Parts: sequence; structure tokens; C-alpha cells
Amino acid sequence: MRFFAGLWILILSGCGMAVSDKPMLEQADTAGAPQFEDGVWLMPELDDEKDCAVDTARPVSQWPDCAAWAVHRDGQWFAREGNSGIVTKAVPRDAVIVSNGDIAIVQLESDKSPAEDGTVDPTPYSFIAFDNQPAATEKLRTIGFWIVMCGTYEDSATEDEDAPAKLIRFPGFDEKCRPASVQVLRDAARLSRPAASVELPGFHWARAVLD
Repeated sequence: MRFFAGLWILILSGCGMAVSDKPMLEQADTAGAPQFEDGVWLMPELDDEKDCAVDTARPVSQWPDCAAWAVHRDGQWFAREGNSGIVTKAVPRDAVIVSNGDIAIVQLESDKSPAEDGTVDPTPYSFIAFDNQPAATEKLRTIGFWIVMCGTYEDSATEDEDAPAKLIRFPGFDEKCRPASVQVLRDAARLSRPAASVELPGFHWARAVLD
């Protein structure tokens, strides 16, 4: 499932991100949440050194294999099965949950199957966020998102230039970056938002059908 694998690579590259060992969003948090337009969604290439130009006017079967895309239909995501072709596989509905609010939070559940060494991720939930103000009244066709962090890094107060930066956690997070409540998570999403001058990575609706 290349599209979501690419998203996970981006998220896992962010140390200090908010995580959880249980789902955080409840029904009250998702009532009135923004909805995604049905069709094919494309995630821009995250590696600036790779050229993966996509002509979205062409059928997806003619897109390069490097393109990271997924299909949204009737409230469910379908990701590419394998690294080529247009065969898709349904992503479990509870693996991608979107909240309401001026800043919408997307709760992502990783694959909880055991790794090769038999271990299972103890904190399989992570979070991204996107601006939802004013609240969307039509289905979304593009979002710019950021990773929800559990704190900010500050330079070490020593003269050693090689000393690692220190993570200063936002209120309500434990030592493993798990939030104590949904409100703690919402506050972290707001505090994690990059400056307006920073270009956010995005998801974009590309076309209505695969081919």
C-alpha cells in the first residue's frame, strides 16, 4: 500500500511526534468532521532528488510507478496493492479517522501485525493535522498537513555545539509522548503547526476514476 507507506515514512522520520497505545478520537470528536471527495488522491513526491512527474489527465494505469496515490470512495480509502499496477486493497475504516474542529486531526493506525522479530508496535496510533477553518462545507479536494508533535526541541544550554537538542514536552504528554486526553492532542496540533511561511506537504484530489 504505497500511498500510506509513504505517509508513514514521513511520519516516522519525525522524532518527538505524538503517539498513542489506544484510539484517542471518539464519536463526539468526529461529528461534523470534513469529508474527502471521492476519487483518486495523489501525494506529491517527498524526495526532492527524485523526479516523479504525474500527468493527472492520463489514466492512473499510465502514471509512473513512483506515484503515491490512493482511492477514496464512500468514506473509505483504498491503497495500491504492491508497487505497480492499479489493483487496490481496502484500508480498514478505523485506520484513518478524521476529527472535527478548526484544526482537523487525522488519527492513523499502523499495521499491528508482528514485525519480523515478533515484536508489535506498542504505540500504533499517530496523528497529522490540517487547517479546517472555516469549517469545510463541501468535500475536500486538497489539504496541507503537518505532524502532531508532543513538544518542541530546544538547543542544549551548554557550550558543546554537538550536544543534542532537548525535547520540551507540551503539557499533558508523558515520557513516551502519549497525550492524556483529546484536548491535549488538539492543543498539540495547534502548537505543532509550522509557520505560515512554511510550505506544507499535501494530499490532492487528482481525478474521479482510476482509468
